[in-house]
Amino acid sequence: MIWQRVRVALLASIVAMAAALPLVNGGKAQAGSCGSGCNNGCGSVTTSTSAAPGTVISGPATRTITVTEMVPENYTTTRTVTRQQRVEEKYTAYRIERVPETKTRTVTVYEKVPVEETRTRTVCVSVPVCKQVTCMEKHWVCKQVTTCTRKCVDKGHWECQQVEVKSCFAKKKKCCDPCDPCSCKEECPKYKTKKCWVSNKCWIETPCTKTVKVCEYRPVTKTVHTCEKQSRCETYKVTVCKCVPHQKCETYTCCVEKKIPYEATRCVIKCVPVQEQVTCCRMVKRCVEKQVPVCDVCNPCDSCDSCAKPCKRSRCK
Repeated sequence: MIWQRVRVALLASIVAMAAALPLVNGGKAQAGSCGSGCNNGCGSVTTSTSAAPGTVISGPATRTITVTEMVPENYTTTRTVTRQQRVEEKYTAYRIERVPETKTRTVTVYEKVPVEETRTRTVCVSVPVCKQVTCMEKHWVCKQVTTCTRKCVDKGHWECQQVEVKSCFAKKKKCCDPCDPCSCKEECPKYKTKKCWVSNKCWIETPCTKTVKVCEYRPVTKTVHTCEKQSRCETYKVTVCKCVPHQKCETYTCCVEKKIPYEATRCVIKCVPVQEQVTCCRMVKRCVEKQVPVCDVCNPCDSCDSCAKPCKRSRCK
C-alpha cells in the first residue's frame, strides 16, 4: 500500500511539471520558431498566419506548431493484494478427564509369628564358702575401781530472832468518829523472841575403792561357713512374636488423568490474496498543436520563445 501511494505521488508531480512547461520533448520545438522568413534551422513552419489585404494587424504575429507532450492517461488494471481476514479453522484439542482404572500391585505384609529363641542371661547364685574371720568377743574381768562419794552436810546453828505475832482473828478497829481519819488505823503489831535454825549446807567428798566387773573385747579368729554371691551365665528358651514379611498381590482402583481429543473451532487471522481493480495514471506522448508568436524581422533573433536554445543566425531573413 505504501509503494502504491508513492507511485501515485510521483505520477501527480510529473503531470504538474508537464502542465507548467509550454514545450516538452527536450525543450526543443519540432517546427521553426523565427517565423516564415527565418531559415535558421529551428524547424519547418507547418502553418503561417497571413493577414488579409487591407487589414491592420495589431499585436505580434502567431503561427501554429506541432509539439510532442507527455499527457497523463488513466487506465484500469487488476492487481493482486494480500489482505488480513478472520478465518474459522478446525483443530484438534485435548481435555483432561479423570477416569477410574483398576490396577494390581504387590504389597509386603508383616505377620506376627511365634518363634522360640535361645537367650543368655547372667544370674547371681549363692555359694557356701568357709572363711577365716576375725571377730571381737566379750570377756568379763574384775578390776579395782576408786570412786568418790559426795555427801551433803548441814553445818548450821541456832539464833534468837524477833518474830511478829499474827493473830488469825485480828480485825480493823471501827472508827468512832468518821471525821477523824486517824481513829480508823490498824493496831500496832506485836513481836516475840523465837529461836531459829540458820542452815549452812556443805558437800563432803569421801574416796571409796571397790571391785567392779568390766567387759573387754578381744580379737578371736574363727572359721565361719558363709554364702557368697557369684554371677553365672545361663541359657534359657523364650517364645517371642516376630514380624515375618511376605508378598501379597492386591487390586485397587484409582483415578488416572487421560487426554481425550475433540474437534474445536477457532478464529485465525490469515493473509488472503485478493484480486482488485485499480485506476492508475501513466504518461503518454501526444502531438499537440499550439499557437506561437512569430519573431520580428527588424529585431535580432538571438533567442526564440518557442526554442529552448538561441538561433544559429544572428538576424532573421
